[in-house]
Amino acid sequence: MKAGFLTISLLIAAATAPAQDSKQALNDQLYEAVRRSDVAAVTALLDKGADVNAKFRYGATALFKAAERGNAEMVKLLLARGADASVRDTFYGAKAMTWALGDNPNVELVRVLLEKDPSSVEDVLTTGVRQGSVALVEIALAQGGAKAETLTAALASAMSDKDKTAIAEALKKAGAIPPLEVDAATLQSYVGRYRTDQGAEIAFSLKEGKFFAKQGSQGTFAMMAINKTTFRPVEFAGIVVTFTVEGDKTSGMTLKQGANTTVYKRVEDTTK
Repeated sequence: MKAGFLTISLLIAAATAPAQDSKQALNDQLYEAVRRSDVAAVTALLDKGADVNAKFRYGATALFKAAERGNAEMVKLLLARGADASVRDTFYGAKAMTWALGDNPNVELVRVLLEKDPSSVEDVLTTGVRQGSVALVEIALAQGGAKAETLTAALASAMSDKDKTAIAEALKKAGAIPPLEVDAATLQSYVGRYRTDQGAEIAFSLKEGKFFAKQGSQGTFAMMAINKTTFRPVEFAGIVVTFTVEGDKTSGMTLKQGANTTVYKRVEDTTK
């Protein structure tokens, strides 16, 4: 009985292996056809049974490659055939939209991806502001769903650049509120260096009424007030800095990133 069952199992495995190999071959051909921007070949391969959501290196799909290529026609075809725009790869944690928002993005491609993946609206909005693209900003605002804080940060960024007046006006019409203004004396009280017990250091500075943070070689970032003691970078979300004030003296600050909170102590300036 056991020998008979084993024989049947082996026969089933032998029968399914060619089918699996054939399916994988179709999927590989699909990816190559997308890479070549061959719409006719992609259509034919999908008709033959290629999986539009087949995973390739690091879990990326054919839609990633179409978005990277900036091919709106290909993206529309894949989406129409069931491609999942919300998939993230396992290396960058990126989606097709991430690649679509690269240098000189195809606005129509971004629009159709956003319709299928509304959760990317804040990425589209912030990229549009950063690149000075009125079209991308308008697409994001038309989609809706961006958090109030994100709209405020976008407006703060646009208002700091005289070439982005049109973007600032579009954001205001959409209800974006300028960030809280903190008086210069309070901001000045936060200026200085802060260090963790492990030696990581962040320095804050004030220039022409604007507040900045600098961490090592990562560059200098403009900061936006959430309240009188709490700030975040203007250009990106996910990091919140809260200063610790004891009496009339700032003794330290905490940096929250995701679920992690790091405590920094103020470094006294011994050069004075």
